[in-house]
Amino acid sequence: MSTLYVLATADPELAAAWERQLPPGRSSLRLSPQALSGGTQPGFAAVVILDATAEPDLPVALARCPTIYVGEPRSVPFEQARMSARARTFLSYEESVSRLGEFLPLVEEIAEKQSMMELLLEKARRTEATRAPVRAVTPDPAEWWDFFEGAIDNLDSRDRLLSEFRRASRHLLRASHAVFFLRETDGFRADRGTSFFDADDPIVAFLENHPAVIDGANWDAPADPVAELAVRNRLALWGARLLVPIHDNGRLLGLIVLGVRDDGQPYDENDRMRAVIFARLLRQCLVKAAQLARLNNLAEQLNLGAKYLPRTLVLGADESAPRHVPVVVRDLIGRARRSREVCRVAPMEGQPFRASAGVIVETGGVWAYWEEASGEVHDAAARQRAGRRELLRELALTFSHEMGNSLVSLATFRQAAEGQTAPAALLHAAKADIARLEALNQHLGMMQLLHEAERRATDVRELMQQIGAELELRVEVGPDPVPLNAAPRLLEFALRALIGTLAENRADLGVRDLTLQVRSTGEGAERTALLSVKGKRLELEGILPEPVLNGVPNQGRLAVFIAKEIIRLHHGEIHAGPGIEGTEILISLRSL
Repeated sequence: MSTLYVLATADPELAAAWERQLPPGRSSLRLSPQALSGGTQPGFAAVVILDATAEPDLPVALARCPTIYVGEPRSVPFEQARMSARARTFLSYEESVSRLGEFLPLVEEIAEKQSMMELLLEKARRTEATRAPVRAVTPDPAEWWDFFEGAIDNLDSRDRLLSEFRRASRHLLRASHAVFFLRETDGFRADRGTSFFDADDPIVAFLENHPAVIDGANWDAPADPVAELAVRNRLALWGARLLVPIHDNGRLLGLIVLGVRDDGQPYDENDRMRAVIFARLLRQCLVKAAQLARLNNLAEQLNLGAKYLPRTLVLGADESAPRHVPVVVRDLIGRARRSREVCRVAPMEGQPFRASAGVIVETGGVWAYWEEASGEVHDAAARQRAGRRELLRELALTFSHEMGNSLVSLATFRQAAEGQTAPAALLHAAKADIARLEALNQHLGMMQLLHEAERRATDVRELMQQIGAELELRVEVGPDPVPLNAAPRLLEFALRALIGTLAENRADLGVRDLTLQVRSTGEGAERTALLSVKGKRLELEGILPEPVLNGVPNQGRLAVFIAKEIIRLHHGEIHAGPGIEGTEILISLRSL
């Protein structure tokens, strides 16, 4: 229950000291010539803190309210007020500054009980004979039709809709002013001003249990002094005469607060019936306004979609695709309807569309989206052609290097054999070149098996340890296995070829002081094996040193070329990187 405190003093410092002692959440009103000039209704609860010097200015309507009299003790006005029992409590100015808060709870309770007694006495004096006869509702058709037109015209905006209902309240209900309280998350807020009341306010529970129009001048609701006192206080604070609930099946959605009638007459039964119709119509319009706002938002989104996503289609359960839809999209729609799954198609040569389609669960229809990607197809074909040319160039350079080195001694041997017996050193070189040609032939045979090798689960750590043991190479591994779905035969060939070429280029060092480190990163399908070859004086054609722009290509051995392709087949890379002892060979491998 909310009790109003009236501070009747002309001294602002004294009034401020009184306000600081008021209970939390209580409303206060400083006395002015316009304060409560319209009087109060029965059941109005207020506590007056009266300065003796302001007593002549106190409105008559507040004279009946419980009063705390503040003045100068032993002065004539103070002693006369004490003798006539003018107030409930008498305090000096010093006491009011320091001890006023001690008396306020008791005086507030007296004010509330007194207001309840006034309400009950007022109800007891009413009789059925004094009620005015109920007149039939006879609204002006022209005014109603004008109101309906304005309400429908402003359904797309809640603010304009409330303004139209406010205008109609002046013409149809003859109200001097109207305020609409609409439900929010934590309470009810007025559409104008800053008025607000919580969702657990007593007035909310009362109107949800008794959804009827409340007339401040003629209370016809069930006897509930606590709720009636709360409603009376709200009517006084808002300057209202009629409260019309906006109700929906036991839940209060809002409240229409109407001021006095513009002709000064009290609201009759006809006005209250119109107010009920008015509230029902407002509830329906607010629902439709919210739906229309959502539809307008969806329409804007559809317009943007039609502008930026023109190739989008939504079909009903039995609706066929239009003829302008590409054939591949129509085929995709049929597949989606048969499989009841999302189907996709990627652009390729001869088919320039990227499309997807799926089933709409709510309607049983199909959605489809497509876009032309002929530029991507052209770019992919160009990249493929460039990649093939680059591959052929690398292969040609590698063969030229391999074959040229092997044929030098053989050509010299042929020239020497035509004239005289070949020296022993030349025979030794020819045998070495013949061995290289045989190895080259084996490597060419390996190229045919790149896409035919068996793929299975392989522990890269064990594979590297086996190779290191056979080549007498130091291998550093972690405690955990490194499983990959790979072709172990191809990986073994690639690593042996790389290490063999490195050892051959190190002359007398061979594999001595070389270290192979095995690590892993990622989990599941993202697991990657990381291999690094460390050592001094590393030289690997095609990898180390790195090629220089416009320099002589260092493609080197065909075995290195095949090893690079095997690593690329395993979605990996090989390149040079800085290490502690110099440049390292870094290799990454992933599952096929």
